[in-house]
Amino acid sequence: MHISKSAGYAVHGLVYLVTKKSGEPVQISEIAEYQNVSRTYLAKIFQQLSTARIILGQRGITGGYLLAKDPAAVTLLDIVEAVDGPVIKRHCCLGIMDCHLKFTCVVLDSFVEANNRFANYLKGITLSDIISKVSSQGAPYVFNKKKSGKK
Repeated sequence: MHISKSAGYAVHGLVYLVTKKSGEPVQISEIAEYQNVSRTYLAKIFQQLSTARIILGQRGITGGYLLAKDPAAVTLLDIVEAVDGPVIKRHCCLGIMDCHLKFTCVVLDSFVEANNRFANYLKGITLSDIISKVSSQGAPYVFNKKKSGKK
């Protein structure tokens, strides 16, 4: 039940991509600049999103990224798993590979249940939901030194 910094940048980047509303591909350098993050780092994240078919990458001088699906069809679980891998894992929290309690461990079962609830929660929130909240609250979705007036 861990969401990486990369998954956070992925969500923020997708929100930026969708709210841009130009209908044209958005270049990774523009998104990286807005998020105040390395272009190379964000490009790796967006490559993972592209592999998961959440976004479409277009090459060339006018290339960039577009959302591949309706924002209401993209869940936080989709995004997190595209970047971080599967959320639901069944493994011993102590790292014991050949534990004799593997199939009867109450602690393991409890963590698996917590993971399932976490995954279901993420599955219930769409990119569209996040965009709606950002819009209705007028909330910034990324800290940007340039946009905030700081240098």
